[in-house]
Amino acid sequence: MSDDQTKKILATLRDELVSKNTLFFAPVDSFIERIIYYHIFDLLSNNPERTVVWLCLKDSRKEVLDKFDEFGFDIHDFMENIWFIDIESTSKELKDNTYYCNSHTDYTKMALYAVKLSSEHNNLVFVIDDMTILASDTFQVIENFIKFVQKSVKENGGSVISMLGKGILQPDTEALMKSFFDIIVDVQHGGEMHANIGLESLDVRYNIEGGMITFEYIQKRVKRDRLKILIVDDEPDIPELVELLLADEPFDFISASGGYEAIDMAISELPDMILLDIMMPDMDGYEVVQKLKESKVACDIPIIMVSAKSEVSDKIKGMELGIDDYVSKPFDMRELNARIKMVMKRLGWSADTK
Repeated sequence: MSDDQTKKILATLRDELVSKNTLFFAPVDSFIERIIYYHIFDLLSNNPERTVVWLCLKDSRKEVLDKFDEFGFDIHDFMENIWFIDIESTSKELKDNTYYCNSHTDYTKMALYAVKLSSEHNNLVFVIDDMTILASDTFQVIENFIKFVQKSVKENGGSVISMLGKGILQPDTEALMKSFFDIIVDVQHGGEMHANIGLESLDVRYNIEGGMITFEYIQKRVKRDRLKILIVDDEPDIPELVELLLADEPFDFISASGGYEAIDMAISELPDMILLDIMMPDMDGYEVVQKLKESKVACDIPIIMVSAKSEVSDKIKGMELGIDDYVSKPFDMRELNARIKMVMKRLGWSADTK
């Protein structure tokens, strides 16, 4: 996992999530806390003027600060920008930048503090450290509180971030909690994270080693039973022939006759695979690959080049640009079919996927 990819992924989270209400939805035994702490640390490091408000439902102010230290994220230089809404204790010394509530269900005070802080600090990030604790109350109370906080924060350009453990709550309660958020970051076993941000998909693998977190992009696994395949060829007979001879396969075909049209269709249709000719009048296949790899939306779509250019140098050039396979014309339809399935199998797809 490269430092460049880690920085790029953190920048995406920093830029995209800061204006959206986001829920990190994860197995309880995952490293989701560390990821959120890292996200907040990265946010403050890159924008020291931004304010973070931490609603301490699960951990106290002291425990939150201890976890920043434990995870290796030094936030001492940003303490003036971090506020806490903590649960009051007669035995604790009152701290700076901290408001206190009587209990986890003191919604009136928590809501009033959210209004006060969001009006005093534009573009703040409001962290609810555990949605599971809120879920112990009635649906109506939960809904009223969360919507009130989100409205107050959003009116001043801020956003809300929280986390929820998978499988802890009843399905209807879990669905309610998720419904309050614009973006769900689905954290999975095996160190994968997936999220849809607007029209784009963020598919990431994270790794924690020696206390450090690194990220890398991955291709999202295809789970549909039928594949949408874009055929790009300036000879109209080719798409028609492929569609006819593979009619019994679980494939749905769309076609483009040139490079520019192929790029537009790839971005708008988001096919599961592209069969791409090299020799086209407006833009050759290599240029199409380059353009698609530069697109955040279409960069991970697998590509099989299908071309009469069969020299080893042609294949190597395609591989260096990031294609997934190469089939020479004239091709045997059985080989093309096998190669489509082979490439997609690497992404977790099979004909009986449901």
